[in-house]
Amino acid sequence: MKILFVITSAPLGTWLAEVTRPFWHLSERGHDITFASPAGGKIIWDRLSDPATDGSFEADDLVSKGFLSDSALVARLGNTTRLADIDPAQFDAIHVAGGTGAAVDLYPNADLARLFEHFWATGKVVGTICHGSIALANNPDRVAGRTATGFTLAEDIQAESIYGPKFIPFYPQPVMEEAGIAFVHVEPQGVRVVVDGRLVTGQNQQSASEYALVFQQLLTGKRPVLVA
Repeated sequence: MKILFVITSAPLGTWLAEVTRPFWHLSERGHDITFASPAGGKIIWDRLSDPATDGSFEADDLVSKGFLSDSALVARLGNTTRLADIDPAQFDAIHVAGGTGAAVDLYPNADLARLFEHFWATGKVVGTICHGSIALANNPDRVAGRTATGFTLAEDIQAESIYGPKFIPFYPQPVMEEAGIAFVHVEPQGVRVVVDGRLVTGQNQQSASEYALVFQQLLTGKRPVLVA
Protein backbone atom coordinates (compact mmCIF):
# COMPACT_ATOMS: atom_id res chain seq x y z
CA MET A 1 0.00 0.00 0.00
CA LYS A 2 1.04 3.62 -0.52
CA ILE A 3 1.40 5.91 2.48
CA LEU A 4 1.92 9.67 2.45
CA PHE A 5 4.25 10.91 5.19
CA VAL A 6 3.72 14.63 5.87
CA ILE A 7 6.63 16.45 7.51
CA THR A 8 7.03 20.07 8.56
CA SER A 9 9.16 22.48 6.51
CA ALA A 10 9.47 24.96 9.38
CA PRO A 11 12.92 25.79 10.81
CA LEU A 12 11.95 24.52 14.28
CA GLY A 13 12.10 21.12 12.68
CA THR A 14 10.78 17.60 12.70
CA TRP A 15 11.23 15.09 15.50
CA LEU A 16 13.17 12.26 13.87
CA ALA A 17 11.65 9.35 15.78
CA GLU A 18 8.19 10.33 14.56
CA VAL A 19 9.44 9.82 11.00
CA THR A 20 11.98 7.04 11.39
CA ARG A 21 10.06 4.64 13.61
CA PRO A 22 6.84 4.68 11.55
CA PHE A 23 9.00 4.46 8.42
CA TRP A 24 10.75 1.37 9.76
CA HIS A 25 7.64 -0.43 10.93
CA LEU A 26 5.68 0.32 7.76
CA SER A 27 8.39 0.01 5.12
CA GLU A 28 9.60 -3.35 6.42
CA ARG A 29 6.06 -4.60 5.91
CA GLY A 30 6.23 -3.67 2.24
CA HIS A 31 4.45 -0.32 2.14
CA ASP A 32 5.56 2.36 -0.33
CA ILE A 33 6.21 5.67 1.43
CA THR A 34 6.33 9.17 -0.05
CA PHE A 35 7.70 12.13 1.93
CA ALA A 36 5.96 15.49 1.51
CA SER A 37 6.18 18.87 3.21
CA PRO A 38 4.55 22.29 2.81
CA ALA A 39 7.50 23.84 0.96
CA GLY A 40 8.92 20.67 -0.55
CA GLY A 41 12.64 20.04 -0.83
CA LYS A 42 14.86 19.59 2.20
CA ILE A 43 13.47 19.33 5.69
CA ILE A 44 15.42 19.73 8.89
CA TRP A 45 15.04 17.87 12.14
CA ASP A 46 15.15 19.07 15.70
CA ARG A 47 18.74 18.71 16.88
CA LEU A 48 17.54 17.20 20.17
CA SER A 49 15.98 14.33 18.21
CA ASP A 50 19.29 13.50 16.50
CA PRO A 51 21.06 10.73 18.43
CA ALA A 52 24.45 12.20 17.44
CA THR A 53 23.78 15.61 19.01
CA ASP A 54 25.22 16.45 22.43
CA GLY A 55 22.36 16.45 24.92
CA SER A 56 20.05 14.59 22.54
CA PHE A 57 16.82 13.26 24.03
CA GLU A 58 17.18 10.28 21.67
CA ALA A 59 20.79 9.21 22.23
CA ASP A 60 19.75 5.55 22.41
CA ASP A 61 17.36 5.61 19.43
CA LEU A 62 18.74 2.77 17.31
CA VAL A 63 16.08 3.25 14.64
CA SER A 64 17.01 6.88 13.97
CA LYS A 65 20.70 5.97 14.09
CA GLY A 66 20.10 3.35 11.42
CA PHE A 67 18.04 5.70 9.26
CA LEU A 68 20.69 8.43 9.41
CA SER A 69 23.43 5.97 8.52
CA ASP A 70 21.73 5.27 5.17
CA SER A 71 22.63 8.04 2.72
CA ALA A 72 19.77 7.12 0.39
CA LEU A 73 17.20 7.54 3.15
CA VAL A 74 18.70 10.85 4.30
CA ALA A 75 18.62 12.05 0.69
CA ARG A 76 14.88 11.40 0.60
CA LEU A 77 14.42 13.87 3.45
CA GLY A 78 16.33 16.34 1.31
CA ASN A 79 13.92 16.03 -1.58
CA THR A 80 10.36 15.97 -0.24
CA THR A 81 7.39 16.68 -2.50
CA ARG A 82 5.36 19.87 -2.04
CA LEU A 83 1.96 19.27 -0.46
CA ALA A 84 0.38 21.33 -3.25
CA ASP A 85 1.67 18.80 -5.79
CA ILE A 86 0.29 15.72 -4.06
CA ASP A 87 -2.63 13.79 -5.56
CA PRO A 88 -4.20 12.13 -2.50
CA ALA A 89 -6.03 9.59 -4.65
CA GLN A 90 -2.66 7.89 -5.18
CA PHE A 91 -2.38 6.99 -1.48
CA ASP A 92 -4.05 4.55 0.89
CA ALA A 93 -3.21 6.38 4.12
CA ILE A 94 -1.63 9.53 5.52
CA HIS A 95 0.75 9.93 8.45
CA VAL A 96 1.56 13.38 9.86
CA ALA A 97 4.77 13.53 11.87
CA GLY A 98 5.43 15.93 14.70
CA GLY A 99 8.23 18.10 15.93
CA THR A 100 7.64 21.67 17.03
CA GLY A 101 7.74 22.92 13.45
CA ALA A 102 4.47 21.12 12.76
CA ALA A 103 2.65 23.68 14.90
CA VAL A 104 4.07 26.42 12.67
CA ASP A 105 3.31 25.34 9.09
CA LEU A 106 0.91 22.38 9.29
CA TYR A 107 -1.85 24.46 10.90
CA PRO A 108 -3.52 26.38 9.45
CA ASN A 109 -2.65 24.86 6.09
CA ALA A 110 -5.06 24.82 3.14
CA ASP A 111 -3.04 22.23 1.19
CA LEU A 112 -3.16 19.81 4.09
CA ALA A 113 -6.86 20.48 4.60
CA ARG A 114 -7.42 19.47 0.97
CA LEU A 115 -5.51 16.25 1.44
CA PHE A 116 -7.25 15.40 4.69
CA GLU A 117 -10.66 15.99 3.12
CA HIS A 118 -9.91 13.27 0.57
CA PHE A 119 -8.81 10.77 3.21
CA TRP A 120 -11.84 11.48 5.39
CA ALA A 121 -14.27 11.33 2.46
CA THR A 122 -12.91 8.03 1.17
CA GLY A 123 -12.59 6.29 4.54
CA LYS A 124 -8.83 5.89 4.35
CA VAL A 125 -6.53 5.71 7.36
CA VAL A 126 -5.54 9.05 8.92
CA GLY A 127 -2.69 9.12 11.44
CA THR A 128 -1.04 11.94 13.35
CA ILE A 129 1.44 12.08 16.20
CA CYS A 130 2.70 14.61 18.74
CA HIS A 131 2.64 18.22 17.42
CA GLY A 132 1.56 16.80 14.06
CA SER A 133 -1.88 16.16 15.57
CA ILE A 134 -2.59 19.89 15.41
CA ALA A 135 -3.08 19.37 11.66
CA LEU A 136 -6.39 17.62 12.37
CA ALA A 137 -7.86 21.03 13.24
CA ASN A 138 -7.58 22.05 9.58
CA ASN A 139 -10.83 20.12 9.04
CA PRO A 140 -13.00 20.90 12.07
CA ASP A 141 -16.16 19.57 10.46
CA ARG A 142 -14.49 16.17 10.09
CA VAL A 143 -12.93 15.93 13.55
CA ALA A 144 -15.56 17.46 15.83
CA GLY A 145 -16.72 14.79 18.26
CA ARG A 146 -13.79 12.47 17.59
CA THR A 147 -11.37 11.28 20.27
CA ALA A 148 -7.67 11.87 19.67
CA THR A 149 -4.37 12.69 21.33
CA GLY A 150 -1.25 14.69 20.60
CA PHE A 151 1.44 16.66 22.42
CA THR A 152 -0.25 17.93 25.54
CA LEU A 153 -0.37 21.45 26.92
CA ALA A 154 1.54 20.23 29.97
CA GLU A 155 4.28 18.85 27.71
CA ASP A 156 4.43 22.14 25.78
CA ILE A 157 4.76 24.09 29.01
CA GLN A 158 7.67 21.84 29.95
CA ALA A 159 9.18 22.39 26.50
CA GLU A 160 9.12 26.15 27.08
CA SER A 161 12.08 25.68 29.44
CA ILE A 162 14.10 24.58 26.39
CA TYR A 163 12.64 26.56 23.49
CA GLY A 164 11.40 29.67 25.33
CA PRO A 165 7.90 31.00 26.12
CA LYS A 166 5.36 30.74 23.30
CA PHE A 167 7.98 29.08 21.09
CA ILE A 168 5.27 28.10 18.62
CA PRO A 169 2.19 30.10 17.56
CA PHE A 170 -0.29 27.39 18.57
CA TYR A 171 -0.21 24.57 21.08
CA PRO A 172 -1.89 21.40 19.81
CA GLN A 173 -4.13 20.53 22.73
CA PRO A 174 -6.15 23.79 22.95
CA VAL A 175 -6.39 24.07 19.15
CA MET A 176 -7.65 20.50 18.86
CA GLU A 177 -10.13 20.99 21.68
CA GLU A 178 -11.41 24.18 20.04
CA ALA A 179 -12.00 22.15 16.86
CA GLY A 180 -14.30 19.88 18.88
CA ILE A 181 -11.91 16.98 19.48
CA ALA A 182 -12.19 15.04 22.73
CA PHE A 183 -8.52 15.25 23.67
CA VAL A 184 -7.22 12.42 25.86
CA HIS A 185 -3.73 11.82 27.21
CA VAL A 186 -1.58 10.35 29.93
CA GLU A 187 1.18 11.96 31.97
CA PRO A 188 3.92 13.95 30.18
CA GLN A 189 6.26 11.65 28.22
CA GLY A 190 3.91 8.74 28.82
CA VAL A 191 2.85 6.43 26.01
CA ARG A 192 -0.66 6.83 24.61
CA VAL A 193 -2.16 5.79 21.28
CA VAL A 194 -5.83 6.44 20.50
CA VAL A 195 -7.96 4.85 17.78
CA ASP A 196 -11.28 6.34 16.68
CA GLY A 197 -12.57 4.53 13.61
CA ARG A 198 -9.96 4.99 10.85
CA LEU A 199 -8.15 7.70 12.84
CA VAL A 200 -5.08 6.82 14.91
CA THR A 201 -3.15 9.36 16.97
CA GLY A 202 -0.07 9.21 19.21
CA GLN A 203 0.69 11.53 22.12
CA ASN A 204 4.44 12.06 21.68
CA GLN A 205 7.71 10.62 20.40
CA GLN A 206 7.67 8.00 23.15
CA SER A 207 4.52 6.61 21.49
CA ALA A 208 5.97 6.38 17.98
CA SER A 209 6.52 2.62 17.74
CA GLU A 210 3.19 1.69 19.33
CA TYR A 211 1.48 4.22 17.07
CA ALA A 212 3.11 2.77 13.96
CA LEU A 213 2.04 -0.78 14.81
CA VAL A 214 -1.56 0.30 15.38
CA PHE A 215 -1.40 2.27 12.11
CA GLN A 216 -0.32 -0.95 10.36
CA GLN A 217 -3.19 -2.89 11.91
CA LEU A 218 -5.75 -0.29 10.83
CA LEU A 219 -4.32 -0.22 7.33
CA THR A 220 -4.32 -3.98 6.79
CA GLY A 221 -7.02 -5.19 9.17
CA LYS A 222 -4.57 -7.78 10.49
CA ARG A 223 -3.62 -8.15 14.13
CA PRO A 224 -0.52 -10.33 14.55
CA VAL A 225 -1.02 -10.99 18.27
CA LEU A 226 -3.63 -13.53 19.28
CA VAL A 227 -4.52 -13.81 22.95
CA ALA A 228 -5.85 -17.30 23.60
